[in-house]
Amino acid sequence: MKTTKNYLSPVAKTLVFALTLTSIFSSCKKDKDPNPQTPKPANLSIIHAAPGTPELSFFVDKVKKNTKALTYNTVIEYQSISSGKRELSVTKKDVTDILVKADATLAADKSYSVFVADKTGNALVFVADDLSAPAADKAKIRFINLSPDAGSLDLAVTGKTEVLLAKKAFKESTDFTNTTEVGAEINFEIRENGKATVLATLPKVKIEKGKVYTIYAKGLKAATDDTKLGLTVLTNK
Repeated sequence: MKTTKNYLSPVAKTLVFALTLTSIFSSCKKDKDPNPQTPKPANLSIIHAAPGTPELSFFVDKVKKNTKALTYNTVIEYQSISSGKRELSVTKKDVTDILVKADATLAADKSYSVFVADKTGNALVFVADDLSAPAADKAKIRFINLSPDAGSLDLAVTGKTEVLLAKKAFKESTDFTNTTEVGAEINFEIRENGKATVLATLPKVKIEKGKVYTIYAKGLKAATDDTKLGLTVLTNK
């Protein structure tokens, strides 16, 4: 019986060895990307909507994020925040005791707003901001109820029976909705849910086609000073 032997010349053996090493090094390079991509950040806006609460400090993962005074009614415009799961927390200015903290997941390249709420600033209302364009010739609005004592509220335009956005309790938000209520002088009001009773008004608001807005109720129904019940409009985009 014949036995067949495989024979490789020294040159062929060297070539096979070189090819094997090349394959190994190539595999290692694939496993270790020398230029890993950094995830895109998210955008976060911070709003002090806690009536009667003094100046605050706002932190993300224990790093202070407000470079200007965060007093009642102050809005800090969108700033870049690392995406992923983050710890949001609030203290009174120059005080280490935390008033409120919450975990929030921020998606890369998305926008969010966080409202400090309630009488003592012990609530955070975290909402995703849909900044996609409104329908043609319209604007987009949403309504958030941040009044601790006003009950369930409807948002309406003065003089119109039908409400724009309805039945939002404290800390509740609607989705963004397309609206034809655009113009230089739109008069908004909040009413008790399901009733004609007007609790506060915001006259002569400029609402432009193609823009995105948040309208929120703030303050206290029982107050008569600068913390009284009212409305604020934010331009998200």
